[in-house]
Amino acid sequence: AVVSTQSTGMKYWSCCNKKTTDFNDFLKQKGCTNGTHLWGDPSLKKEVVCRYDWHQTGESVNFTVYAKKVKPALCTVTCNAVKLQLEIHFGDDQVFTFDKVLAGIVKPENSKVTYSATKVEVSMKKAEFIAWPSTFVL
Repeated sequence: AVVSTQSTGMKYWSCCNKKTTDFNDFLKQKGCTNGTHLWGDPSLKKEVVCRYDWHQTGESVNFTVYAKKVKPALCTVTCNAVKLQLEIHFGDDQVFTFDKVLAGIVKPENSKVTYSATKVEVSMKKAEFIAWPSTFVL
């Protein structure tokens, strides 16, 4: 269990150990990703537009979102045969969302997601060995 601790004049949460002597500063601290608590309102995330790109081969379509300081533990990627949905969390409470119908059919069970500090790559296996139109999405 995550608890607040006040010892020797220091105030901090047991999971992230951000220490302060001032109680008001303690209450203003941002939440951490280590514990089960969140400081602040999660709905205050900043919706932003990220640069993204895609390319295809005969057997796959690769979709890349470029964002610095990606937080994989907070991201969600959902793909079914005809739709791709992303919620990419990165930086200081920034989030990029993408929700589109694909221009072709994919095999989600053969697809994969790769996270790095600067981008998120979704590699989707095509159900048919055909070229998709240059629009990627309908």
